[in-house]
Amino acid sequence: MAAWRAAGITRLGDIPDDMPLAPAQRRQIRAARAGARIVDPGLAGALDAIALPAAFLDFETVSPPVPVWSGCHPYEPVPVQVSCHLVLPDGSAVHHAHLAEGPGDPRPALAEAVLAACARARSVVAYNASFEARCLDHLARAVPAPQLQAVRDRLVDLLPIVRDHVYDPAFGGGFGLKAVLPALVPGLGYGDLAVADGNTAAALLEGLLLASDGVDPTTRETLRAQLLAYCERDTEALVALHGRLRELARGDDAPLTAPDRSTR
Repeated sequence: MAAWRAAGITRLGDIPDDMPLAPAQRRQIRAARAGARIVDPGLAGALDAIALPAAFLDFETVSPPVPVWSGCHPYEPVPVQVSCHLVLPDGSAVHHAHLAEGPGDPRPALAEAVLAACARARSVVAYNASFEARCLDHLARAVPAPQLQAVRDRLVDLLPIVRDHVYDPAFGGGFGLKAVLPALVPGLGYGDLAVADGNTAAALLEGLLLASDGVDPTTRETLRAQLLAYCERDTEALVALHGRLRELARGDDAPLTAPDRSTR
C-alpha cells in the first residue's frame, strides 16, 4: 500500500490495468470506475448449485469459558439456536425455529429440529457456510444422528457466489452479509430489532441458558422473542438475497425494496 501511495495511487480507479490482481479485485475496480454495480455473466450458473426446495440455515452459539456439556471445550462455540426458511419450488417459504430452554444439553433437541427443517431440502444454503458446517459437525459428534452428515453435504455457500460474481460500490470493500444486504436488498436490515448482531445474541443466549435462575419469567420470554426474531431475520435475509441474485442473473438490475414482512 505504501508503494501505491508513493506512485500516486490513492483510489481504486487509479490502479493501472496491468496490475496483477484477482478477478474479484478487478471487479471492484470496474465498479469503482463505473460508479455502478457489476454483475458477471457467470452468476446464473453459480446459482444453479442451489436446488429447490432449499433450506436457508443459520445457527447461533454460546462459548462458555468453562465447558458445560459433555465433550465440550473451553470457549468452544456450541450451537443452541437455529432458524431455517425452507423455500419450495413454487417460491413460498416455511419458517422453522428452535431455541434451547434452560441449562440442559441443548444439542439433541437442536439436532432433531435441524433434521426436521431440512428433511425436504435438496440444498442447504448459508452465508459464510463454514460456520454452519462447524455447527453441524459439532452436532454430529454430540448426537447419534448420522443424517446430519447428509445435511452438511448439501451445504451451499452464498458468500463466494456473491464475491465471485457481483460487486456494488455500496459494499464498501466488504462481502459480509451486513455489507451486501443493504446494497442489494435496501430496507431489509436489523435496525428495527432489539437484538441486531451476533455478539449481542451470543451474550444474551449464554445468560438466558446458563444463568436462567436470575432471569424472571417475563424477561425470559422477552429475551426469547428477541433472539428468535434476530435469528429469523438472518435466514429471511438469505432468502431475500438469493431472490435478488436470481433477478440480477436474469438481467433485472432495477432498484429493489425490502419484502413486506407483514404477510408472512
